[in-house]
Amino acid sequence: MKRIIITLLLVLFCENLLAQKADLPEFLLNNDILQYENKSVQMPADIDCSNRHKHLKYDEIQSSAIIRRNYDVLTYDLYMDWYNVLNATDTMPKDRIYTGINKVSILIDSSNVTAIDFDAAELQIDSVFINNNKILLPQQPDSMILHIILPGTYNLGDTLHIEINYTYTNKENHGFYLYQKGQFIELGPPPYRDSIIIEERSAYTFSEPERARYWMPCNDVPYDKAFSKISVRVPKGYKVASNGNLLSVINDTISSTYNWIDPAPITTYLMVSTASKYKEFSDWYHKRNNPNDSIEIKYYVWEKDYKNTVDSVYNPDTTDAFKYNARHAFDGVVSMVENFAEKWVEYPFVKYGMATVPLFGGGMEHQTMTTIDRNWIRDRNVGGGISYWRLQEVMAHELAHMWLGDLITCATWKDIWINEGGATWGEAIYREKLWGNMNGYYSRMRETRRDYLRSGFYNQSIYDTPKDYIFWIMTSLTYAKASWVYHMLRTMLGDDVFFPAFRSLLNKYAYKSLETEDFKNSFKEDVPNPPVPFDTYFDQWVYHAGHPVYELSTLSRNFGAGSYDVIVHINQIQPASESIPAVFVAPVFLKFFGPDTVAYDTVINDKRRQFFIFNLGFQVDSVSIDSNLVLCELSSSIVAVRENKEIESISQVYPNPVSRGQNARFNAGFTGMNNVSVEIYDELGNKLETVYNGSLNEGNYTFEFNTREFVPGAYMILCRTGDKCRTFRFTVL
Repeated sequence: MKRIIITLLLVLFCENLLAQKADLPEFLLNNDILQYENKSVQMPADIDCSNRHKHLKYDEIQSSAIIRRNYDVLTYDLYMDWYNVLNATDTMPKDRIYTGINKVSILIDSSNVTAIDFDAAELQIDSVFINNNKILLPQQPDSMILHIILPGTYNLGDTLHIEINYTYTNKENHGFYLYQKGQFIELGPPPYRDSIIIEERSAYTFSEPERARYWMPCNDVPYDKAFSKISVRVPKGYKVASNGNLLSVINDTISSTYNWIDPAPITTYLMVSTASKYKEFSDWYHKRNNPNDSIEIKYYVWEKDYKNTVDSVYNPDTTDAFKYNARHAFDGVVSMVENFAEKWVEYPFVKYGMATVPLFGGGMEHQTMTTIDRNWIRDRNVGGGISYWRLQEVMAHELAHMWLGDLITCATWKDIWINEGGATWGEAIYREKLWGNMNGYYSRMRETRRDYLRSGFYNQSIYDTPKDYIFWIMTSLTYAKASWVYHMLRTMLGDDVFFPAFRSLLNKYAYKSLETEDFKNSFKEDVPNPPVPFDTYFDQWVYHAGHPVYELSTLSRNFGAGSYDVIVHINQIQPASESIPAVFVAPVFLKFFGPDTVAYDTVINDKRRQFFIFNLGFQVDSVSIDSNLVLCELSSSIVAVRENKEIESISQVYPNPVSRGQNARFNAGFTGMNNVSVEIYDELGNKLETVYNGSLNEGNYTFEFNTREFVPGAYMILCRTGDKCRTFRFTVL
């Protein structure tokens, strides 16, 4: 099957496409999941903001946030000649120049199109061909835009084949990165403090969020996915890692040209080429649904980093943890793939790979070929701290992106929380597997909560985070807080509902881009009656900022015979603003602690000040909110329960049960002068009537009320003096 797909795609790239959509290859026409972007727009559902401030940015959303050009890219066929840049010995401006050819097939999706734009920055355009005909050389890119006047007028459904010959001229590392062999980087970890140098000359690309335009002309936006073929010419002895499968290597006397082809659509920021004098080695992942079908996991490292444990099994007691050790660093990758494939859906691409590079500073989830900093493959970091297990988790983060970021991709940078929050949540999924229980999962989620709360970015939503801060200043939002959107959905729905709905999302948008509204609507389609409506959930957690701050107070009443009522008052005390809701509607998970037992219950808190009554079979001495399950702050982690004795007595309601329409009454006695309120609530905690609210002297009083507005069911009288209260239950027939 893989060979057939690659052959079809090779035909696609190597033969000219005809000008009409009807003449496109059958592979493109008949593949249901690999469709062109849908231009239809659905209005987001109205959001009930009656209990909270409206967020201006969300209320202004009237349609898709995608800003589309007048075409969709079908294919990129990119050639880059890196022979000179890798054959040189320095990184001066003259050593950085390379030439490239990008053949781009596009589908016109508008009427009367006479010009198109590509993104291009620091690139010299040498010539342009349209359908094999050379056109007048356009002006050089202005404000990073290459404007091409077409030789005619084109309409919806027409295809064009554009060849752009260009020269890379950027003098600095930006989009394209070049490092020379022997360059000093830093001193290694103590106690050796050895000099760390670049072992081999290296060149690589890195594009997120919008740097692909610096190394190739393209439509550099995340919503536009296309098929890709990438060919790179390098000096003999160098190897090239890229997206998809290696189709061929063509050698001549001095150079090798590596031809890579990806049979899955890809957006520009996920395209990559990495070249150095690499040592290659592989693991294999056997698919869960077909163990006879395997996926190669290919690693690209320097020879020195590979040899440390070639001849012996890694032993933490005897192996030098300060050395770069690729074999040990990657020994958990197969189990990571197995875990995500089991929890989510089958691994969705033709291969996976990881390439180490110098001075990268992190990792990047290029489709099928993750790029990581070389420092990730040793056990101890430069400061000397043990980093192996944390680095395993960040490798799992990049792998998780193959599902959340590459299989499904944020359509705009406003939606980046889908990618980064999802992969950060994936770290917790991996730790759950690693520890063998939910304690591992919760421990990672507590860490992300801590990262968010310490940041202080409470006035910025995770939707539409400023683009310049996504991967830097505000990672506490786009990574940490966003991971809780996934976690709280899982908690609210339960695994039996959440994971099927999550897999449905992955299948619906497989190999496509999606916006936040698409994400929300997918869950709305698959989960009809969630505890919190999805419109409300996404409004407050994604489109709004902040989090609830809960203040608890509690009282108890002893009915005797082992029966106790516990009244829990939940107040939300977060400062409300245009961006921070006054009320977060959320499940609140309560723990009730007794002398030798613990009980659990969950309520939906949907008011800023609200109370709930629980009847328990033991004396409760304290109550807490489980902050593992909802992103919040607590004014006090555990609140002691007080027994109310200021209301001397409250007599039985008479009659009880009472027929609907009858009057009912009860007596209550008070000590001292009191401000008293007597209220009636239904069993869901909704206040139905205030029987009395005012000042009373010490003594006994009779209160009477009519039940004509009460539907049959159970009710509760709440008699309050200051912050103390007593309750009594009755039934209407």
